[in-house]
Amino acid sequence: MEIKITCRESIKPSLPTLEEHKKHKLCLFDFLNPPKLELLNELLPCEPNKTHPNHEVLPQLVIQANTFKCGGIAVAMCNLHTLLDASSCITFLKTWFAISRGSTEEISFPDFSSAPSLFPPRVNTSGLMRSGVLNLGRNIEIETLCTTRRFLFDFKAMNELISKAALGNNGRMMNTNPTRYQAVSSFICKHMIMSCTKEEQDKNRPVVVLHVVDMRRRMGEPFTQNSIGNLLWPAVMLCENVKKDTEISELVKVSKGGIGKVTKELLVRVQKDEGFWWSDECGKLMLEEVVNKDPVSFLFTSWCDMGFKELDFGLGKPLWLAQKGGNSETIPNTVVFMDTKDGMEAWISMRPQHIATLENDVDFLKFALLNPSVSILLK
Repeated sequence: MEIKITCRESIKPSLPTLEEHKKHKLCLFDFLNPPKLELLNELLPCEPNKTHPNHEVLPQLVIQANTFKCGGIAVAMCNLHTLLDASSCITFLKTWFAISRGSTEEISFPDFSSAPSLFPPRVNTSGLMRSGVLNLGRNIEIETLCTTRRFLFDFKAMNELISKAALGNNGRMMNTNPTRYQAVSSFICKHMIMSCTKEEQDKNRPVVVLHVVDMRRRMGEPFTQNSIGNLLWPAVMLCENVKKDTEISELVKVSKGGIGKVTKELLVRVQKDEGFWWSDECGKLMLEEVVNKDPVSFLFTSWCDMGFKELDFGLGKPLWLAQKGGNSETIPNTVVFMDTKDGMEAWISMRPQHIATLENDVDFLKFALLNPSVSILLK
């Protein structure tokens, strides 16, 4: 993979000159109460999750400022995952915003050296790994059309799910101190699986769940939180026989076990041993046998506790953070978690018929609030 970094426009610290600036004849308050998810993509500088030919030269980062008739501002960003993951984006934004405010003492300079020193980019990846591991990536390629919906899990719902994650229906302790991510993601996973396996052709397909793990936190030094790169590792696990009476605590146990396998020792071996990608151990870790059987895949990632809520361009902290919305090309069966004041938002993308089933799942909606007004998050 060859990466060329170019800059189309200069960005002045006091007043950014953004690539494109759009004005919307709509009040920001009306846009957010409730959020117009079907219009969110119009705020973006380019079409999200669009595939491009390998030879096409693309910018790594594109930013667009949007103003509303009331004076409200929405700053939107698209980036390529070849170089930037969410942690890299927050490092860039914190640095840029600190420069814009003139707060030079708060600048955290991006670290461009540690990642390529450990994992040098490869121009040619053919023959790098066994076919079953490659199939894992192919199995989660972008779909033609998916629908994205936003669900809020407030403080009460989140705590109830944490309790369910710890205890089985018989009151027996199943998991010690489950996190909010483990509890809520397992609850969502259960109901997504049921929504996607109702159709006859999908009932007997295996189910694979992937949780995205930040390699910086797992490896530690020489990585820092400011290390720039797409430094992610998939924790892959098999979820069998998920039904209406499946307890959340069972799925939490599965996810903890799968994520727990992504250790510093594993990542150090991947870095030092080029033969690892061809090893049986790698095939087993990536569930090669299952992946080769065309499973139904689910992908979970979290942007919580990363500092997005603390970003300040000089106009105050953001009222709300959002993902893409409505209908678009994207990876099916994905969940992105975002922070709220005392809860979590889950942005779920599924095929239209599957998201419709989830939206009408009474048991799911007992805990998940579908696209509430942003104003309730500010109280």
